[in-house]
Amino acid sequence: MTAAELMKELNQDSEFVRRRQELDKHFDSLGERLAQAEKPLVQALNDVVGVSVKSVWDLVNTAQNYEQAIPALIAQLKYEYPFRIREGIARALTVKGAGEAAYRVLVNEFEKLPDSTDAAQQGFKWALGNAISIVADRDHFDEVVDLIRDKRHGRFRDMMVLRLSDLDPNRAVDVLMELLSDDEVAGHAIVALGKLKVQRARPQLLRMTNHATPWVRKEAGKALAELDK
Repeated sequence: MTAAELMKELNQDSEFVRRRQELDKHFDSLGERLAQAEKPLVQALNDVVGVSVKSVWDLVNTAQNYEQAIPALIAQLKYEYPFRIREGIARALTVKGAGEAAYRVLVNEFEKLPDSTDAAQQGFKWALGNAISIVADRDHFDEVVDLIRDKRHGRFRDMMVLRLSDLDPNRAVDVLMELLSDDEVAGHAIVALGKLKVQRARPQLLRMTNHATPWVRKEAGKALAELDK
């Protein structure tokens, strides 16, 4: 049965149609509530000369420079918008050269956000960690390492691990090798070590090819292949 044939059959099922309509209403209502909640943020951004948006996500999805909006984004990240909106602010701040003030507010929000099973909160925390990995510079190396070593932040450290060598490739090696024993970020440490072609990591990478997680085993094999090039 093709996808089109399956959808045709499902659309003849009144219960399926009813559930789909209820789901559509739910998402429409959620979108309306988020748009209402985002109004102060949109107004603050549109007050910036040269910026015209209907949502902060317009900045996330644009290829144009919006450097002039960075101070407004920094200020707005501190407010208690719904997590989906705050995720958009964090993603909009995920730009090289955002500056020290952006780095500080991202780290502050990352550190104080507790562990949660809420998907929206998790999305926000991951976006914060990812933004830190881009906005941080060489002077922030030690602080980023401290964040990475803090296991309370779980898997949300992953992009900081992956990009640690961008801050200081020489100092990153020992930290990345240490992180091979941290199952939540070991795979990303492997990727980074492979990218750096760290020959002394070969014995550890060989052991990681027997890791319980298939993705980690695969990345260990790919990293070893990089060492052989």
